[in-house]
Amino acid sequence: MKWILSLIFVGHALSLFSQFKHDYVWLMGMQYSVDAYPLHCMNVFDFNEGSLQIISDSIDSQFSYGNASCSDKQGKLLFYSNGCYIKNRNHEIMPNGNHLNPSVIYDLYCPDNGYIISGGLMALPTIDTNIYFLLHQANELFETSPSSRIKLYYSIVDMSLNGGFGEVTLKNQILLSSLLQGSVQAVRHENNSDWWILTLSKTGKKYYRVLLSNSGIVTIDSQSIGADLTVYTYPQMSFSPDGSKFAHFDHINHLQLYDFNRSNGKLNNYQHMVLDEPMPYLNALSFSPSGRFLYISSRFKLYQLDLEASDILGSKVLVGEYDEFKFEIGGIGYSVNFGRMQLGPDCKIYMTPHGFLPYMHVINKPDEFGTACNFVQRGIELPCSANYSIPNFPNYRLGTGQPVCDSNIVYVSSGYVPPPEKEAVRVWPNPASSEVRVELSATVSTKTSTLRLFDGTGRLVGQWELSAGSSGTAFSVADRPVGMYFWSVEREGRGVGSGKLIISR
Repeated sequence: MKWILSLIFVGHALSLFSQFKHDYVWLMGMQYSVDAYPLHCMNVFDFNEGSLQIISDSIDSQFSYGNASCSDKQGKLLFYSNGCYIKNRNHEIMPNGNHLNPSVIYDLYCPDNGYIISGGLMALPTIDTNIYFLLHQANELFETSPSSRIKLYYSIVDMSLNGGFGEVTLKNQILLSSLLQGSVQAVRHENNSDWWILTLSKTGKKYYRVLLSNSGIVTIDSQSIGADLTVYTYPQMSFSPDGSKFAHFDHINHLQLYDFNRSNGKLNNYQHMVLDEPMPYLNALSFSPSGRFLYISSRFKLYQLDLEASDILGSKVLVGEYDEFKFEIGGIGYSVNFGRMQLGPDCKIYMTPHGFLPYMHVINKPDEFGTACNFVQRGIELPCSANYSIPNFPNYRLGTGQPVCDSNIVYVSSGYVPPPEKEAVRVWPNPASSEVRVELSATVSTKTSTLRLFDGTGRLVGQWELSAGSSGTAFSVADRPVGMYFWSVEREGRGVGSGKLIISR
């Protein structure tokens, strides 16, 4: 009898752990300039079957910054979004799933590149229904002050429709406005059914909280707490896996740390910590699976903080520093430094590079103290170029009786095959606000070249000489209006590179 009961218990436990795998498939990649980034395919991370398998797929989708995906409880991909559209598991735009985030920004970036807000997308399932909510932020531009305004929308996906491939039944419903870009996070309510959604106002110290139930939006409220914050860019926010803490980090205001009450959705016990000076963007953070350690990164450094220490800031340990490695394409070296972070279902923390590059940095043992966390730069070579974006997931298993992650998931393999050397021209950053850099391969930079910039009508609006022997030059575009431009580089009357350039402020 005991033997039978043991089998029943084990079977029940295995059945439980086979559910709530909404974050078990990740998609990352973007087709870009043929010269600079020849790996035109999509990285698909699949954490099912007790292993992490990373494969390349010729999926016709573009993930610029916005990135969200959602699987069913068993880990089968249901849908994903780049902030421009919602596609089903067959990589087809769902009925009514096109034209998310309608605005001038949509017209500039979609569908060729994907939406440009990191961390502004998140998919939230309801309990025991086929209804899923997609949260998505949008940037609206204005000719008068303020020049831009971030809104938070939601759309509803019903997976029972369209033969089980899903349909968008409600789209672009405005929740909030005048927000900080990239500031969308969610955590289960104490009842383990509803969701608390947290986002931050563009200026000041006001946090908005939205209560979402199976039937839709229940309440929208706000709370002012902490110090007034100055303007900042590229933040990352996160709840601890157990939902008891909330953290926000950016390179100007540094770390804002709070306790969180899952019953009433309120923040308390505000702590402000300045980690380092200076800390250039991009900035990111992630909690370890146990919630004891918090990882904070700038573009070049990665720190660990012990949240159980009596002096949290004093516990700061440098666990990683950019090693100056550059990925060579066409004679140009691209810095593989640090981007955004996300805790994986396998209890590892994954970090994107800062650019369109075929690597992923990995914190292999994030619950170990100090350098024992085993941070490995370029820990995974990807089969395709990734991008700045990484999916933005809450802890879907909170309140289910399951652990936040499964450390028994093992990494199988993925590989990158270097392309043949090509002449290359890189114009970056893209989007640009005040300055662009032009980088030339060794073969292109041997003779004088000319960079020409055209507006959307084809009118020449700028021309610069790139002197022989120079592999990189910077030019000001501060006087150019926002919008889409086209650039070309010619050498001795022959085109050696061309592409699009977005100017956005």
